[in-house]
Amino acid sequence: MKKKIYIIGPVGSGKTTFSKKLSEKYHIPRYELDKVAWDDENGNVKRSDEEAQKIFQEILKKKSWIMEDIGRDKFRQGRVDADIIYYIQLPRIKSYFRVTKRWIRQRLGKESYNFPPTIGQWFYFISTVNSYYRKEKMRLQSLEEFLEKVIFIQNKDMDSILNK
Repeated sequence: MKKKIYIIGPVGSGKTTFSKKLSEKYHIPRYELDKVAWDDENGNVKRSDEEAQKIFQEILKKKSWIMEDIGRDKFRQGRVDADIIYYIQLPRIKSYFRVTKRWIRQRLGKESYNFPPTIGQWFYFISTVNSYYRKEKMRLQSLEEFLEKVIFIQNKDMDSILNK
């Protein structure tokens, strides 16, 4: 069984849902690296690189983990240490749709959130989607050294992975 799993995908790709299900299936702790980069307990303040790295290094020391992220360079060591890397492929238009749908559900109180669903937050998520896809080619190139452990998936593939 793979004990260290790293999941990469754009905002709205299903990383959190997938990581939760893998965590339940394998009884492995999961970590949203957004919560390492941002201190949401103190008002969504971006952590310093030093503070984020300190938290991240503590996670890396654990014998097993599931990490999910958009593939930030500062968390590269997670990809190095991972036994398996899932790269979720999602068309950009679908990411826009999901981000907007999530934001609406959060505004209506039908879905929990890490960040308050203000209009500014919606614009931020749209800009994050744009940034993700602008950097996707570079992100894929950075994974070339890990190809033996990268599995490219789409949302429809997640259930078959969970049912193995």
